[in-house]
Amino acid sequence: MREGGPLWRRSSMCGNESECLEVAVGHGGVMARDSKTPRRTPVRFTAPAWREFLHAVTRGELAGS
Repeated sequence: MREGGPLWRRSSMCGNESECLEVAVGHGGVMARDSKTPRRTPVRFTAPAWREFLHAVTRGELAGS
């Protein structure tokens, strides 16, 4: 996290799209939010849970969810 708050990033694959997942890495975890609603409370993941989430996405286990 930076002094003024989290540093939110989005995938370069999003381009100029408004429907992207944004993430911010913080102390011991990751926060995720929808770029369309940045003022809503982000979802928080522990570092291990975020890694497992990324592995599940990579393996295609969440397709159609």
